[in-house]
Amino acid sequence: MTLDLKAAADRRMRRAVIFLVSLVLVLVAALVVIAVRGGDPQATTPAPAPTASTAAPTSAPTLPPDDGPYVAPAQYVALPDGAERVGELPVKFPHTPEGAVAMLVASSRNAWSFDPAKLKAGVLTYATARYRDAMSASVEDGVRGNREFAGVPATGPIPPGAALNAWPIGVKWTAVDSNAVDALILLRVTSSAGEGAQPKTTLVVLPARAVWESGDWKGDPTDPKPLPDPVDIGTAKFNEDGWKAIQEGNRL
Repeated sequence: MTLDLKAAADRRMRRAVIFLVSLVLVLVAALVVIAVRGGDPQATTPAPAPTASTAAPTSAPTLPPDDGPYVAPAQYVALPDGAERVGELPVKFPHTPEGAVAMLVASSRNAWSFDPAKLKAGVLTYATARYRDAMSASVEDGVRGNREFAGVPATGPIPPGAALNAWPIGVKWTAVDSNAVDALILLRVTSSAGEGAQPKTTLVVLPARAVWESGDWKGDPTDPKPLPDPVDIGTAKFNEDGWKAIQEGNRL
C-alpha cells in the first residue's frame, strides 16, 4: 500500500475546505474548519464554540491498494460493550481505560451523520454535563458541517444516494488517572454526494478525552496538541505509529 499519504494527496486532491465535526471532543456541532491545499492539511481555525480551545482533527485521503503487501496489525484491543443502551447508543462502560476508549469510539462513530436527531442524541448521551446544553443547541451547525464534508447542499432534502459513515479502525490512549483518559481515534470516513457521485474515503485522526462522571464515561474537550498524520490499517505505518486495531465485543 502507498504509505506516503501526503505525497499522494498532492497528486490527487483539489483545493478544498473540509468541515469536520467530532462528538468525542464534546465539540459536536462546533465546526472545525480544515483548509486543505493540494491535500496537505494546513493550520486549523475553529469556528466559534462554547468551549475552551481544543485540538483539531487531521485528515488525509485513503488510496487504493498498490503493489505493496498487506501488513497485519501488530496490536489489537478488545473494547468492551456498554452494559446498557440509551436508544441505539451503548452506555455504562467499565471503569477502565478500555471502557473509556470504547465510549469515545461509540461517540465518534455516531457523530458522522446528516440526521440532527442522531447528533443530538449523541450529545445528550456522551457529553459532560458542563457542555451538554450548549452542544445540544449547536446540533444544526454540526449537520451543516457534515453535509459540507460529504458535498451535499447545506439545506433542503438529502439527495438520493448521499451517504456519510465513519468506521473507527485504530486507537491509542494514555490514562491520565483512574478517572480521565486521553485518546486518539483513527477513523475511515466514507461519503457520497449522491447517486452518480464518486464516493470518497478519508482518514481522520480525532483527539479525545474521556472523564468519569455520574457512573459512566463522558467526553470532555482535550488540550491543543500536535496530532499524527492519519494512516490506513493494513500498512506498516499503522504499526510503526503504535495504533491498536479495534475489536469491539465480537466485532473487528
